[in-house]
Amino acid sequence: MIRTATAYDIPALKRIWDSSFDDPINYIDFIFDRVAKPSNAIVYEENGVVVSMLLMLDTTFVFKDVSVEAVYILGAATLKKYQNKGIMTYLLENSENMAREDGKQLSVLVPGDRFLIEYYKKRGYSTDFNLRTVKIKQGMLDNIPKPDAEVIVDKVPHNRIFEVREEALLEIPHISWNEKYISFIIEDAFVYGDHIALYEGDRGSAYAFYSENKGRLYIKECLGTSSDAQLILINEIVEKTRAKKARISLQVQSPLFSLQGKVSPFGMSKPLNVNRYLRDLVPYMNMMFD
Repeated sequence: MIRTATAYDIPALKRIWDSSFDDPINYIDFIFDRVAKPSNAIVYEENGVVVSMLLMLDTTFVFKDVSVEAVYILGAATLKKYQNKGIMTYLLENSENMAREDGKQLSVLVPGDRFLIEYYKKRGYSTDFNLRTVKIKQGMLDNIPKPDAEVIVDKVPHNRIFEVREEALLEIPHISWNEKYISFIIEDAFVYGDHIALYEGDRGSAYAFYSENKGRLYIKECLGTSSDAQLILINEIVEKTRAKKARISLQVQSPLFSLQGKVSPFGMSKPLNVNRYLRDLVPYMNMMFD
């Protein structure tokens, strides 16, 4: 039986998440305490036991003055002994029908593993969102000016991340989160020990989400109001962390390090109340939950 979750189901949902994903307990608590409400979840119950679930969050696909209401699917998981019975297909179909009834025009998700891309393709999803990952090599940041304003690390105003992100993506088709969810995404990063840096100076504003481990630096997202601001911030992070190896994920058509890097699929979408796909727009999706 498929139904909407209730508060009484939360322990069962946490157990399914814990058995399905490699996340620490404090992250699972964060998702269910801060991000997702029971009303955002649908479950499959068999003989009184919740054996499968998925969560749904409201989001928006934005391109200039066009906004398309969408649903973001996350935490789709089934207990191992109940897998390969079509349960998740039923849950996905149900979530899409609910989204249509709610006026949503698009369903989006990020596969947790590469092999799941084919699984979702068979269910009508398309790999419309890609990222370009670039290895930052010696010489690529030569002659970048020093920041003319203090770079703030971690103690960043959440509203400024939201505002800079919106301005940076103004001309780029993208998945947009409201200010509340941007705050959650920042908290999400901190749960995993990631860092956030913000530069605001004469050359513009830029922020970056990044992680570092044993001399390896990964900048998960860097967006700004100018390329100069982004490069200043990237250079500052590389120098501060003394990274021996560094890489960055970028929007496919970003002018930063153009013509370099590897383009890989990241997110998928399925049109609900519209009869077109997004791939021709080269849309951007990054910094998602799950």
